[in-house]
Amino acid sequence: MRSSAPERQPSRVPGIERRRKLRQQRRREQLINLWRLLVFTSIAVGLGWLLLSQGWTLNNAAQIHVQGSSNIQANTLIKAGELRFPQPLLGFNPKALEQTLLRKLPLKSVVVHRRLLPPGIDVDLQERKPIAYALRRRAHDQEKGMVDSDGEWIPIKVANKGERPATNLTVEGWTTSQRQSISRVLEQRDQLGSQLLRIIVAPDGELILQTKALGLIQLGANSALLDEQLEAVAQLSQTLPPTFRHKPGTTIDMSNPSKPELQVPKPTKDVDKPVPKSNSR
Repeated sequence: MRSSAPERQPSRVPGIERRRKLRQQRRREQLINLWRLLVFTSIAVGLGWLLLSQGWTLNNAAQIHVQGSSNIQANTLIKAGELRFPQPLLGFNPKALEQTLLRKLPLKSVVVHRRLLPPGIDVDLQERKPIAYALRRRAHDQEKGMVDSDGEWIPIKVANKGERPATNLTVEGWTTSQRQSISRVLEQRDQLGSQLLRIIVAPDGELILQTKALGLIQLGANSALLDEQLEAVAQLSQTLPPTFRHKPGTTIDMSNPSKPELQVPKPTKDVDKPVPKSNSR
């Protein structure tokens, strides 16, 4: 009975050895997989760095695509946006460029997108087209500029980079508070029945128009009446007798559009001068 016990001992030794070999094999496989992962990661990082440094880079103006304007080209954007080449595309800030372009160019809107394939940037913009020349008051002088169809002020340095107004129409005394009224007059200028020459904003906010046929037209400062006043100007341009047109000093008071008043300067009277008496001898 005792001689049978030693015979079971050798049977457990091969099982332990087999498990030990399996553990070693798994460790080797884990090390091999870890090594492969490190190699592939290093290759991916290297390729990524190469792509970022050499592939996704802005190198010249040919990579900038401009849409929405025939006047503003890529070189204008580069100069206004102070772009430097080369620069990594992923490090490029589209929002910062948008704000710079809106500040330095006559643009109503601008959207900048990065393009990865092929590498570059796309710029979609809408120009502010000057409709009239403009002046606005400063502390000691007047600043020159232009205005667009929305009545927005465009500094002269910015406006000179775009189109010029088609006429010599001038807005004098431009102010932010009268921007909407100026825009409305510009929108309706072709329906006034006579060529609009000047829009004048007085220091007290009163709006004055000057047309070729009617001369000066005082609209006042009540913007709620503006549409009705412009209709009355158009009607008066057709009905005012020729004898009252183009008279120097003549002004039309349209502050009440239902009762326009024609103000004609009073004729000056000659003062009787005493006739010197001749000395009789």
